[in-house]
Amino acid sequence: MGHDAHSHRTRPGRAHLLAAVMAGVVGISGVACAATPAVPSAPATPTRTTWDRLRGTELEDGLPTAVTATAADEVWVFHGSRSQVGSSSWLVLWDGREWRRESLPDALRSAPVLAVSDADGRVWALAHTVKEGASAIHHDGASWRMSEIDPTWEPTALAPVGDGGAWMLGRTSSFDTYAAHFDGHAWNPRPAPTVTSGLDSSEDGEVFAVGDRSGELTVERWDGSGWAPEEIPEVDIPGGEPGASFNDVLVRASDDVWAVGDISWKDPDEHNHQRPVLAHYDGTEWTIEVGDEEGSYEAVADDGRGGLYLVDGHWNTVMEHRTADEERTRQELVATDHDIVFRGLAGVPDGAGAILATVAMDKGDPDEPTSHGRVYGTGSWY
Repeated sequence: MGHDAHSHRTRPGRAHLLAAVMAGVVGISGVACAATPAVPSAPATPTRTTWDRLRGTELEDGLPTAVTATAADEVWVFHGSRSQVGSSSWLVLWDGREWRRESLPDALRSAPVLAVSDADGRVWALAHTVKEGASAIHHDGASWRMSEIDPTWEPTALAPVGDGGAWMLGRTSSFDTYAAHFDGHAWNPRPAPTVTSGLDSSEDGEVFAVGDRSGELTVERWDGSGWAPEEIPEVDIPGGEPGASFNDVLVRASDDVWAVGDISWKDPDEHNHQRPVLAHYDGTEWTIEVGDEEGSYEAVADDGRGGLYLVDGHWNTVMEHRTADEERTRQELVATDHDIVFRGLAGVPDGAGAILATVAMDKGDPDEPTSHGRVYGTGSWY
């Protein structure tokens, strides 16, 4: 949820527009990783299979920075202020009937960039900007509380664990990797993996981290005291300056793990190319599928029915759904006068669908670019 932050790459020629969005929203520096909802014994049947725009216009204040869901009638969208003056962040909560705006703790330094939840309704959110540093909050099911955290950390991935706590990964100010575990009160340092792009855990305690090491697809697994590398099949990359990275991971169980990302290369004309990568672990070995078309899987979420929701592309995102029966549908998020930028993805528990947060940016190269948030949904929860 899904973001690392994930290794989301900026498309050529749009870097200054993305910088304008980041400058205009206090706290946007990462992407939320999607929480892994429990797989129900009798999942609800979604009433919608398309992605619908639910919120977000030029008139609404703030931009979405992270999303998560604890139930079909409890979907959380975190927002940040448009202004650099007076840092502010807030929450827009879906209660099953309507969206309502709620406050977050005043001590939160900026808008959360990562948010996850567990099957018991607990929520964790991490904020970070270069100026404000890191801060953290958690919701115990009744109220928000600040969580002690080293402000020099830059969180990049977040996941709940079965003991009522959570794990985070990130980087330090000296670009070293770090890991920390939340014990109910504070984030305590733990041994760190070498990759920090994606993180997830299962209810039975399996924890996996993903990313790249020296441009190669990398997965590491927590063994109780440290991180052990997984054996990943080599992938053929068809051009020069090859690279590959996982951006996100979904852990359903020790024998059902999904990792998503991309391979990249340059052709003889120095043009950049990417293709999406989908990998699966069945408890014995990893298998990898590389897409035939240009793209990059940025995030993955459980559909609660044995299938997957996939985000293909950071810019002008295409949403892909793969069912348990291997049926595949894709939907472009089309806006005639805006480019759509991915912010966060989360599955809604009990097979009720998913929620997607994006930012809509002016097309072209306007002298004074503007942007606004857009929230999309699919399934039966709204």
